Amino acid sequence: MTAKKTAITNGIELQFGTLTLNLKLDGNAVLKAEKRLGKSIMGLFMGGNGGVQLPATNEVLIVLQAANQTSGVNDAMLVKNFQTYLDEGNTTMDLFLKLTEVVEAAGFFGKKNSDEQEEEATLDNSLDDQEEIL
Repeated sequence: MTAKKTAITNGIELQFGTLTLNLKLDGNAVLKAEKRLGKSIMGLFMGGNGGVQLPATNEVLIVLQAANQTSGVNDAMLVKNFQTYLDEGNTTMDLFLKLTEVVEAAGFFGKKNSDEQEEEATLDNSLDDQEEIL
C-alpha cells in the first residue's frame, strides 16, 4: 500500500523511510494527537517536576501521524518506515528535533520576533553608535 502524494502546503516535509510526510499541527491534528496521547502536546516536553524531558518515541510517532497531511498513511506504515528511517542512519534524536520544529511552527513555544523588528532594532542601535562617534 502506498501513500498518495499531495502537495506540500505550509507544512514541514519529512522523508520518513519510503514516505514523504507533510507535517502541520493544525487544530484538528492537535485534538487528534492529544486524544491518543491522553495529555497535551506541551506535556510531551515537561516532566512531573516541571523540568524538560524528551518524549517517548511512540508518543513522537503519534504526534507525527496526527500532524501528517499526506493521504493514505496509517499507523502500520509509520511503524514500518520508522525502522527504515533508522536503517538509513537517522536517530530518534533527529525525529525529536523534527517534532520540535513542527510544534514550534504551530506556535506552541510562542511567537518569534519578525525579521523586520530585529532589523529595526539593529538600525536603531547602529544610529545610536554613529551619534556617539559624532
